[in-house]
Amino acid sequence: MKLRQRCLILLSIMILTGVIHLPPSAHAQDLPEGRVEIVSVNTDLFPRIQLTFEAYDGGGNFLRDLQADDLQIVEGDAAQNPEAVRPVEQLELLQPGLDVVVAVNFAPELNASYGGVRRFEAVLQRLREWMEADPSSGDRLSISTNSGLQLIRSTDRQEWLAVLENLEQVNPANEQADLTAIARALDLVTDIGGEEKPRSVVLVVTPLLPAASLDGIRTLIDRADRLNVPVFVWLTTSAQSIAANPDVFGALGDLAGITGGEVSIFTGSEVLPEIEGYLQRHRFQYRLEYESRLNFTATHPVALQINLEDGGVLSAAQPVYLNILPPNPIFLSPQSQIERKFLPPESPARDLEPDAVTYRVIVEFPDGYPRALRVSRFYVDGKLVQERTSAPFDTFTWPLEDVESDRQAEIQVEVEDVLGLRGQSIRLPVQVSVESLPPTVWQTALSGNRPLVLGAILFSGLLLGMVLLLAGRKNPKTPFSRDPRSRDPVTQPLPPPVKKQRGTINPASMARRLASPRPAATPIPSAPAWLIQVGEDGGQVLENEESTLNRRLLPLKRKETLLGSDPLRSQICLTSPSVSPVHARIVLNEAGEYWIFDQGSLAGTWVNYMPVGGGGMCLRHGDLIHIGFVTLRFEISKKPQPNPAIVRSYQEEG
Repeated sequence: MKLRQRCLILLSIMILTGVIHLPPSAHAQDLPEGRVEIVSVNTDLFPRIQLTFEAYDGGGNFLRDLQADDLQIVEGDAAQNPEAVRPVEQLELLQPGLDVVVAVNFAPELNASYGGVRRFEAVLQRLREWMEADPSSGDRLSISTNSGLQLIRSTDRQEWLAVLENLEQVNPANEQADLTAIARALDLVTDIGGEEKPRSVVLVVTPLLPAASLDGIRTLIDRADRLNVPVFVWLTTSAQSIAANPDVFGALGDLAGITGGEVSIFTGSEVLPEIEGYLQRHRFQYRLEYESRLNFTATHPVALQINLEDGGVLSAAQPVYLNILPPNPIFLSPQSQIERKFLPPESPARDLEPDAVTYRVIVEFPDGYPRALRVSRFYVDGKLVQERTSAPFDTFTWPLEDVESDRQAEIQVEVEDVLGLRGQSIRLPVQVSVESLPPTVWQTALSGNRPLVLGAILFSGLLLGMVLLLAGRKNPKTPFSRDPRSRDPVTQPLPPPVKKQRGTINPASMARRLASPRPAATPIPSAPAWLIQVGEDGGQVLENEESTLNRRLLPLKRKETLLGSDPLRSQICLTSPSVSPVHARIVLNEAGEYWIFDQGSLAGTWVNYMPVGGGGMCLRHGDLIHIGFVTLRFEISKKPQPNPAIVRSYQEEG
């Protein structure tokens, strides 16, 4: 007898005597230290990343007592970049439920009986017991057969039981065993997508397949291994069938062992395994969160390491693609024109306003991953003006105290996020306009032709002083003569009689006197006409006060003369609160006539107590002009001659 035949006989004896269970998961035996599997990676909240994983010990048991301190995330190459190792901040134990797919491969061998019970009936009974054991679990059940999918991810256990009753009506003797049911089960696992993909488990109920299906089984092994789905096989066959086709039996064992499942041989006399025993080790998952430091676009390898007392276990690297771009700050309704003006004159402080301008930005993240900022900076013409290292990062203040003249500036904002990526806004041009400083007393005095007038006045005063000084030296006069007789009161001349003091002047009579034509007190040869200020705020100047009148002569030397209270805009400045900045205008026309026009003043312009209309009024020698409360008299150098009297002889009619 050949050696191969002896081995087959020995295997048959072992099966018949009850030694039927193959070793559990060959995958677990290959990893005695345990294993870690990353199920899914969620980057929706980047730079905060969620990772779902499973962890098992060397015996294939789920590790349910892990703590966040036991875990580390490895992003890329930890040997070259210390930042690649990231701590786990949150850890949560999940029990999300399972996607259980039962694949029933109908064939005549399922009709074989033992003790009056068909193999298929025993399989259905074990499935009913599992479905009725814990109706509160969140499992989703799918059933596939040779003829198609009978149930797809249902959570209704009554629906499960109804489908099993329908399957009980199928006659396996009329079916032919193939790989259709198993392939459809893996198709259904592949169809489950999304970041939070649930754990799937496949239970295959099948007889021993024909030798022609060996290549197909190997293809299913590779596919199940890539899907990371454990496959448990209930092989409903006899010892003779196994002995006759050991290669197919070994391939089914690889399908279970490589994927982390088990193979159980059921000839009819054995007790089928508890289904929950298969599922319990796969029911739990962990979900962790950590803060990533990846800061460039690429497909990054991410692995999970578990550090336990008896050693560490590192998972396979999971490829994670991230499109990471710098942040983009954008000015929000920026002010591109700034005007600095002085406060009103009546204010005690004459400062330019505004002292500062506030700008705001919004920060966009083109990669779609909003994240916190570390620092923001505000630049003016490339110079750092303000830096913020804490919130609010989007508001900046530009001080303007040192800007005292018109200037063109460029402003820009730079932000840096927690990943160290920097983004700059566009350079925004800003025009700053500054109002001119108000003139001082000396600037007012020295503006226009006033320096020439002041110089002439000073020179005239100096010349007059020298003349008086020289005249005093030539004709000295003393109050008393040195002759003793001059001090005799008898010989002294009598003092001049004291004139009586004039009484109060009647304003009405004074107005009539001022309104009457009168000659100029001191003609100005260089001016064809002039104005004499004779009163202000109701006061009057007496006619015999020639010195006062001389000091108030206002020459009209221009073809157009402006009168007002603003020394920079008016040629004749009248310092009275009742006078507008530019109050009136006197124009010399081609006919040699002087006309006066009101310039839209508040108090109005009056000539001989008549208001000046929009068309102006012609001035005559001696006219009284009221500019607000200021009274002026108009005079010309060539006074008009009165019409000569016409003398006619008188002849009586006779």
